[in-house]
Amino acid sequence: MRSSVIIPTYNEPERLALVLEGLLRQSQPPDEVCIGDDGSGPQTKAVIDGFQGRFRAPIVHAWHPDDGFRKWAVCNEAVRRSSGEWLLFIDGDSIPHRHWVRDHLQWSHRGDVLCGRRVKLGPQLSPKVDAQMVRSGALERWSGPAMRGALKGDTERMGLGIRLPGWLAAALHPRPRKLMGVNFSLSRGAFEGVNGYDSLWPGRRGDRDIDLRLQRGGYRFVAVIGRAIVYHLHHLERPNSEAIQARVAEEERSTRVQCEVGLRDLRAVKG
Repeated sequence: MRSSVIIPTYNEPERLALVLEGLLRQSQPPDEVCIGDDGSGPQTKAVIDGFQGRFRAPIVHAWHPDDGFRKWAVCNEAVRRSSGEWLLFIDGDSIPHRHWVRDHLQWSHRGDVLCGRRVKLGPQLSPKVDAQMVRSGALERWSGPAMRGALKGDTERMGLGIRLPGWLAAALHPRPRKLMGVNFSLSRGAFEGVNGYDSLWPGRRGDRDIDLRLQRGGYRFVAVIGRAIVYHLHHLERPNSEAIQARVAEEERSTRVQCEVGLRDLRAVKG
């Protein structure tokens, strides 16, 4: 089964480079990497170009001009350009564990949508994470900087960074979980079945919208916790605006499965 990794990004070339370093060391490499770029400058393109020759898999760079927050539209375009039967989503500031791709693909038979979580690297550790730390797998070690940060109260949710045997992870986390855009995967059929992300969604929480529509569509959700680990680099999180909160509340009352403007409604994107 062909796999495509989808990475949204916007003007964070150093962090995107760390994500790509993490994908380079996967025990089961993806068949392609597709980057949805919401209008970044030339530094991001330079990073992507620099990785092109290092991956055996192709890197697809879907870019559109910077015209405000249009993350969901360019993610749709990245999916449109992809060819995988299984789509794996990770944020452009989150570093995958060495077995991240393998874990998602090995569990793909269990459901239509696999919902992972993240270890939150703190403000003290995050600026110190570099390419060598990622290449060496230091974040995954029991004695590594993430665990030391957890003992100091810097790293949060380190328990989610303990990779468990598959049977134990399934036994400890038997119930479905909500989708988080930072770490999830699903079949192409499921993504197409809800018409992808809502390209007109006005800001953050677009992952909550697609989560609700996939649930209404009857797609089977499975938690992939204790496997498929990612390490999220710290950044300040802005509170959701009243408009976004109202939009989410409206969507929670809705019955729609497909968004009106989504994957099928894309115009050409340069890149």
